[in-house]
Amino acid sequence: MSKKGLELLAPAGKWESLETVIEQGADAVYLGGKRFNMRLLRPDFNFSDEQLMDAVSFAHDRGVKVYVTVNNLYFQSEINELADYLAFLEEAGCDGIIVQDLAVPLLLQRLGLKLPLHASVQMGVANAEAARFLDEQGFSRGILSKNLSLDEIRDIHQRTSLELEFFVHGDVCISHTGQCYMSSFFFGESANRGRCRKPCRWKYRFLPSPDRWEGVHYFLAHKDLCLVGYLDRLIEAGVRSFKIEGRMRDPEYAGFLVRCYRRALDALEAGETEVVSEAEKELYSRRIREFTTGSLFSRTGADCIGYSGEREPFFPTSSIEVTPLGRDDYPQFKAPTPGSVPSLSVKVGGLEAFFGVIGRGVDTVIIGGDGFKNSKDNWDEASLLRAIQAGNDKGVSVVLETPRIVTQKDLDGVITLLSIPEMKGLSAVMVHDLGSLRIARELGLAVWAGYGLNLTNGTSVKFLASQGVQRVTASLELKLADLKNMVEKSCLEIELMVQGPLCGMITDYCPIQAVWAEGDDDGCKTACNRAEYCLEDEYQQRFRILNDDRCRTHIFFPLDLCLFGYLPLIKDMGINSIRIEGHYYRLDTLLEVVDIYRDGLRDLAQGRWEGEKGYRRLLRLFAHGLTTNPLVHRLAGLEAD
Repeated sequence: MSKKGLELLAPAGKWESLETVIEQGADAVYLGGKRFNMRLLRPDFNFSDEQLMDAVSFAHDRGVKVYVTVNNLYFQSEINELADYLAFLEEAGCDGIIVQDLAVPLLLQRLGLKLPLHASVQMGVANAEAARFLDEQGFSRGILSKNLSLDEIRDIHQRTSLELEFFVHGDVCISHTGQCYMSSFFFGESANRGRCRKPCRWKYRFLPSPDRWEGVHYFLAHKDLCLVGYLDRLIEAGVRSFKIEGRMRDPEYAGFLVRCYRRALDALEAGETEVVSEAEKELYSRRIREFTTGSLFSRTGADCIGYSGEREPFFPTSSIEVTPLGRDDYPQFKAPTPGSVPSLSVKVGGLEAFFGVIGRGVDTVIIGGDGFKNSKDNWDEASLLRAIQAGNDKGVSVVLETPRIVTQKDLDGVITLLSIPEMKGLSAVMVHDLGSLRIARELGLAVWAGYGLNLTNGTSVKFLASQGVQRVTASLELKLADLKNMVEKSCLEIELMVQGPLCGMITDYCPIQAVWAEGDDDGCKTACNRAEYCLEDEYQQRFRILNDDRCRTHIFFPLDLCLFGYLPLIKDMGINSIRIEGHYYRLDTLLEVVDIYRDGLRDLAQGRWEGEKGYRRLLRLFAHGLTTNPLVHRLAGLEAD
């Protein structure tokens, strides 16, 4: 390892790769077992338990550390086996584990294990408060979001003692990591469980489009990251581990990457800057995709995208035609036993919708954390305070949602908002990231966990309960059997989203700007409001595009979620609350949807269920189509993992 305590961290998907990257100068390697890690699509990769033990011995004999990826999300049915695997990893002597699921730190505590914890990039560690939270929970390292700028990295380093790791080379997803669900919505195959079908690498049409952009293009295909020329600036910003992506690379190419970065880091220590330039040229000569510096110096823009696809590696995936729900898809359930039913939550995007729903038997109104540029009904401080007061007057719970994505540059805005004295009148703050959780908790506010925290098992719920969280939202990626198992083991109230548009990706890149503004800042300011934009796949399925008030792009699955027909089953499962994501709906549509669900819950409470009439009303309301994916996935054999 460098005298400055710097670490070059290399991937190893096979034994030959392990030997090669160590020979070429890696200070540490990261690898996965045959279970519980993010690279499961290729069975010929990853290490058996015996191989993993041998790998640790081989690396340690050469002074190299080994970090094992335990970076999936886990279902309740996997928790016992996961606990055994963690005990095995400690016995094997690995130097740390890379984790995404919040169940893992609680399991380590229960088992008395001392494995060093590294927060995976999948956890979305994008602000200093999240880093401080992880530090307080015993994590030794955070792998920072790839969407951070150099200034944001520096700011995080100055505000936390958590060791920082950052990706410097390789594949980059267009979506904020951990917040891409499109593969789940299409195939029931979760990117958060290492089974992504890469919808970001498909060809699309952009609608409407100028003549220059007619036809299909790779509108979401991010170029590869290459930061070898900026290692000195990352060092100055506080990064200590430099990670090369690529556990599925062939050994020779992985070794080549390590050799180039080893030379560059050693040259920086020796003050030989010309060697760094030579390494950069060598990497470029063997590039796979074109290179980009990502978000390091500017927001992800058109220069980061390989629109032509000419250098896009082959991946055996493409879009499929998704069949919307029809009249014959209504599920038949017997009338339930009279009794308690889930409460009803509705998310709204502004004051008009708020006052529209509070008189319709809604128990909780959630104030949406992301305002959208083409919406006429967004929140400001005055309307927010008015809603809190009105909710208290009428006995309706009011919950403020923080934004889905909070990077370091967004952090002060969240702190300022939650610090307003009137926020004490909220029933809770719903958070999607660990930084917002820490802020709300430190301010003495009640905290609910949103679906952005990707909760898939009761053990992760227990971890959040230990941090003061009072209610959690189930992951959008759970199937029926997995949801049922999670509810049975949960110690907190669980809310389930049952109706609304399905946001499949959130990205800092704006395809609207790329197509219509093309670098014109003035044009960019108005482009969002000129039309309703979408991407269209080969089956003419349209993915709606909305830009929020922080210029992040939200890309939606072609069909809206609708679980109305499954309300009897949801009641019997013990779900405590169901949620309508209403902040994307016109007011008249929202009010009709609320009435349908409220009437359905009332019937269930009385032991009646004749929901087909409400189901057909919903089919008529949403002519573009409804789906039960992924909870009740339409693809055979994917009902549960």
